[in-house]
Amino acid sequence: MFIANSWLTYMMSPPRDITPTTDPTTIKLWHAIANATWMPINVHRVIANVVFGGAIVGAYASYRFLAARTDEERAHYDWMGYVGNFIAMSALIVLPFAGYWLGREIYQYDQSMGITMMGGFMSWLWVIQAFLIAVLFLTGNYYLWIGMGRIPGAERFRPYTKYLLIVLVLGAIVWGTPHTMIADSKELAAMGGSHHPFLGALGVMSAKNTAVNLMILTTFLSFLLYRRANTRPVVPWARTGTIIQGAMFAVAAGVVLFYGIRGYFVEAIVRIGFSVYQVLAVLSCIVFVTVIDILMARGAQSLGAIQWGKMPPRSQYALFILAVTFTWLMGLMGFARSGIRQYWHVWQVMQDTSKYAATPALGYASKMISLCVLIFLALVSFVFWLGGLAEKSTYVSTEKGPGHVGH
Repeated sequence: MFIANSWLTYMMSPPRDITPTTDPTTIKLWHAIANATWMPINVHRVIANVVFGGAIVGAYASYRFLAARTDEERAHYDWMGYVGNFIAMSALIVLPFAGYWLGREIYQYDQSMGITMMGGFMSWLWVIQAFLIAVLFLTGNYYLWIGMGRIPGAERFRPYTKYLLIVLVLGAIVWGTPHTMIADSKELAAMGGSHHPFLGALGVMSAKNTAVNLMILTTFLSFLLYRRANTRPVVPWARTGTIIQGAMFAVAAGVVLFYGIRGYFVEAIVRIGFSVYQVLAVLSCIVFVTVIDILMARGAQSLGAIQWGKMPPRSQYALFILAVTFTWLMGLMGFARSGIRQYWHVWQVMQDTSKYAATPALGYASKMISLCVLIFLALVSFVFWLGGLAEKSTYVSTEKGPGHVGH
């Protein structure tokens, strides 16, 4: 994968000293490989592959869960679906940070390329991306919240899920709000231009970075509640630790909101730097809260074993949605990354002078990508069907009870 990434990133961001007049024989191999976007896209794709793999595992588990005939099979594939969702959502939480790094490197390499990606003809593709990622966050959290129904002791956390849902929905709305509205002449005249007087403020990156970081914090909090659902800490400093964790969430959210609002009153070059502070605040919160939670869980009192298999069928469709949405998202954003080169084979070095030197329109590209996604999912479904031909489940029961009783 890293080798293939070097090819595509060289086409997008060749080293600055390589020009149309450069003799190809003078270009060192490593110099061409280690270009500006090679490492960011390596990291981004590694994390994305983890999300994708977890989503496919979850989809397979959901298929086998719905087709299961015994409680043991349902218990096994319920556990398998949870693991797949855990892997996918854990990686999804950090994936936007890797995407931000890649986007930042593209802007730093060539601002015109970045403007084409975020503010040019590709901009509406990012609106679609925002809604698809919102679907991923909402669906992943929904699965966790339903999963609390099989965990003894989780009922004490259920009242908080409605507040988490409000944050996620508001974040999705802000993230998916376009900066420039599609409108006819009468609507444009009524608005006084292409920017809506109210919604236009939500279409800039200050609002969107704030929204996505708060959604990440909310998703992490859902994981934390799920993890702690069937245990009660017994360490003497448990209450203090919980207060510290809550304070860390509050501080991180405060930093994100402060720099998000402050971004409206500074120049663009300064506003871009604010995103770094937001990212650091969220990542620091995730790391330190996790460390505290692990220490608090030592010797924790169990409130009962997880009742694997006690999940409603609708929960399994959430796992299907994760797999379909992420596959579709990978195709669309791959087109966005490749399409910003427009009519260049190698950006500003080798131009495509053929009659086919044009980037497909978003509508045409979306249809072709959707067709590819359908073909891929059909092949995956065929593999799922082959896996279901086995008469016996791979689940191995023991005399002591279910084989999977913990996180």
